[in-house]
Amino acid sequence: MANEVMNSNLLIPLMVGFIPSVIWLIFWLHVDEDHREPFGLLLTCFIAGGISVLFATFIQQSLKTAVTDPNSRIVVWAAVEEVVKFLVFYLIAYKSDYDDHAIEPPIYMIVVALGFAALENIFYVLQPSVSANVTAIVLTGGLRFFGSTLLHTIASCLIGISIGLAPKAFRGVAIVVGIGAAIFLHATFNFFILKHDTASVLQIYGYLWIAAIISHIILEKLRRIPLSIPTRDTQAQP
Repeated sequence: MANEVMNSNLLIPLMVGFIPSVIWLIFWLHVDEDHREPFGLLLTCFIAGGISVLFATFIQQSLKTAVTDPNSRIVVWAAVEEVVKFLVFYLIAYKSDYDDHAIEPPIYMIVVALGFAALENIFYVLQPSVSANVTAIVLTGGLRFFGSTLLHTIASCLIGISIGLAPKAFRGVAIVVGIGAAIFLHATFNFFILKHDTASVLQIYGYLWIAAIISHIILEKLRRIPLSIPTRDTQAQP
């Protein structure tokens, strides 16, 4: 009986943690249906994105004593997560031979972000699942599906869009601008959520979904054009 309860307490957070990311993953990959990405590379990005939660958490915990102001901590925490997600993308997919269309940087960034969100969701759901509070589990999973999971996706997508749109001469600047935009969106979302005010929460959720719609429209445009600057280090052949 004890083993059944333990298995249940582990299975529920796994399901509620992964399901939102998988649903969003299917949705966003559908945008890139004209350019099917290698399953192995996508899976590597997703898994590495999940593992990167541990590194982000370690860095955040290490900075706790240095960053004591609550508002500053919100910004720094958001910056850590966005930079870590970008580094995963940079190390795994940025110079890949398959990253050769304008839409692919945001797609790979989205996959990394959804892996990150999946493991983060599991950690958040673990607490209510310990007490077998089904209502708390469902509410936590639902709120993270419409909020935090989408937040990670759109924030990372902004970085990818900046890369996809950038001419070669401005690629570095575009990455910095993209990361800055992602941090701003992430921190702003957290500021509103931590107000614990219903109006503020509804407002930021509305802004987030508007950003999601705009991102989807931009991805549709990027899908129709090649990446002007290959992300891998190769020279064009005459």
